[in-house]
Amino acid sequence: MFMQNEAIEWGVRSTGAPTRSRLQCGHLLVELSRGPDEICLASKCLSDEEIREGIPAEAPVQWTNWTVCTGSHDVRLLPGLPDLPVLARQDPVFEVPPGGEEKVFVSIPVTVFVQVNERGGEILAEFPTAALPKVKFGEPDKAEPCFLLADPPRKAALRDLDGAMVQAPILIRNDSREVLRVTQICLRVAHLSIYRAGKSLWASETLVRYQGGENPSRISVKSGVPAEAGGAALIAGPRAGGPATLVGRTFRSFRQWTRSAAHCF
Repeated sequence: MFMQNEAIEWGVRSTGAPTRSRLQCGHLLVELSRGPDEICLASKCLSDEEIREGIPAEAPVQWTNWTVCTGSHDVRLLPGLPDLPVLARQDPVFEVPPGGEEKVFVSIPVTVFVQVNERGGEILAEFPTAALPKVKFGEPDKAEPCFLLADPPRKAALRDLDGAMVQAPILIRNDSREVLRVTQICLRVAHLSIYRAGKSLWASETLVRYQGGENPSRISVKSGVPAEAGGAALIAGPRAGGPATLVGRTFRSFRQWTRSAAHCF
């Protein structure tokens, strides 16, 4: 017997009926079940074959249990971004002249957040829709762990993007006196909000000001809906609060000046 998977819908979901349901987002399957004052959650990464053929209703999954003290059987499903910066390797490489600017777009696999549906509700779990490899980026003594994205940045936004991906615009501005050769981009996603236009998800636009040489870039997050996502509505706030302005390496790690690329670990 095969259990029908529902496409995930963002927002409030009652676990009152049915008592067990399976929600799919890309290759991620999330199962919700309830008991007396208890919500049970499970997740599974589906293979291409399982997406085509389906999986049996009794297929084993790794269960984790939480007791919901409020007695509520409602949860909120929200899209989120990874808990680390993401690194996108540029192919083909492009250049930004001094004083020039260029906008690119990266596609980031969404993370599914399950939250108790009340003000300040507890996050019960977060489930990434894709397993991304980790790399290190930056100076040897300050190297940041990042997730390596499968696809390079693009010069044009995608239309009708898969609902399991978030499209993040990045505006690159070269404030230096040298040509910036873009071979990779490290995007810090903790301060990005998520907006929805139809079934497409968009992240806040990031402005990166390149300062030249070994100087870190100046990074800020623009408020409001990205220009390319006209009519989109805010659906989820950023993972981290506080000022969305910082400095950090974005295009070049220290290893690049010593002729060594970012590496997996």
